[in-house]
Amino acid sequence: MDNFLKFFDEKSKVYPMRLKIGYSKTCDWTIHVWKKLSDTETREILYEYSADMELCFAKAHVALKEWLLKCEGGY
Repeated sequence: MDNFLKFFDEKSKVYPMRLKIGYSKTCDWTIHVWKKLSDTETREILYEYSADMELCFAKAHVALKEWLLKCEGGY
């Protein structure tokens, strides 16, 4: 979890992104990241969920890095 949050914090200074982390008994862990395009428009970057917290954060970390490589030319 710490690695993902540190990476997100570092990258959000360059790429304006929003992060939402949630947990409930019915939905388990959820991580949702959007890129801010304008004051009123966003684009979804990733949505990950899992009953295992560590797995959810690891999947989100990989998904964010893959998106940055594919869409932004690297990280």
